[in-house]
This record gives sequence, C-alpha cells and structure tokens, in this order.
Amino acid sequence: MKNMIRAICLATFVSFSICSQSGAATIDLPLYGFQIDALDAAPDASDPTTVIQTFLPATDGFAPNINVQIQPYTGTMKDYATVSKSQFEQMKWKVISDEQSGDNEWNIEYSGTFEGADLHFYARAVYTNGKVYLITATAKESQWTTVNGTLRKHVASFKITPSQTPGTPAAPATH
Repeated sequence: MKNMIRAICLATFVSFSICSQSGAATIDLPLYGFQIDALDAAPDASDPTTVIQTFLPATDGFAPNINVQIQPYTGTMKDYATVSKSQFEQMKWKVISDEQSGDNEWNIEYSGTFEGADLHFYARAVYTNGKVYLITATAKESQWTTVNGTLRKHVASFKITPSQTPGTPAAPATH
C-alpha cells in the first residue's frame, strides 16, 4: 500500500511538473529511461521547503531515499547542530558520527526508530544566504550496509551553484 501511495504521489508530481513548467532545468535519469523538467520554484522565505526527493528501488518494504530541504535560518551552524542533536535526543535517536566542516557545513550520521521502522540516516547541512540546505539520506537499518556508499556519494555531490542566487531562475542547460 505504501508503495502504491508513493507511486501515486510520483505520478502527481510528474503530471504537475509537465503541466506547470516550461524552460525549467531537466533532470535526466537514464537508468530509469526518462527525463523530467524540475519543478523549480522559489522557496518560501519563511517556511522549510522540500525541493526534491529521489528514491532507490524498494527492498524490505522501504525505498532508500535522499531529500533536499531548504530551511530559513539565521543562527550559526554550530547552533543548528546543537538544536538538531537535541531533537534527536528527544526522539531517542542515536548519533553515530557528527562533524562540522568549517563555519557553514555539518555532517551527521544517526539512527533511530520512526513509525515502527529502524532507520539509518546520513545528513549534510550547508548554510548560505540565510538558509540551511539539508540533504538527508534515509534507509532501513537492514538496508544500510548495501546502500550507504551510494547514498553518501550522492549526498556529497550536492553543491550550491555559486553563480546562482537562490530563488532566481537558472539559465537554460546546454547539452
């Protein structure tokens, strides 16, 4: 049932993207055999926004995934990490590793139970221009040893486009 709901959500996303976007950046997924224009809209300045979520094929009833969320934030990355770890403690999640990289980046690996599933997470938070870009990989604990290399590689591939001010349209891609 959960996979069906995800499929319906993806179909809705695809149809909305096709109907509402023109000139948007194209996401190319050759192993899946398709491309799609990104649903590229300026994030709300006051609310967190999940801008993309990608999935690996489901196993054991769960599709390992990565999502990118943009969160308005004006504090320091050290404060952001402290608040996040406090939230993990409240949820009884275990921090496995945690590393701040400079003043504007933080990486954390943690695990815990959510909605009855034992999950493993790896996240990277990047701060720029009053926003934290939170890139989070999630898999079931039972899947982690199989997928963590792929998930970590893709989380690490995230980069802020230096020539692009967040919220302004990107120049058309050339192939």
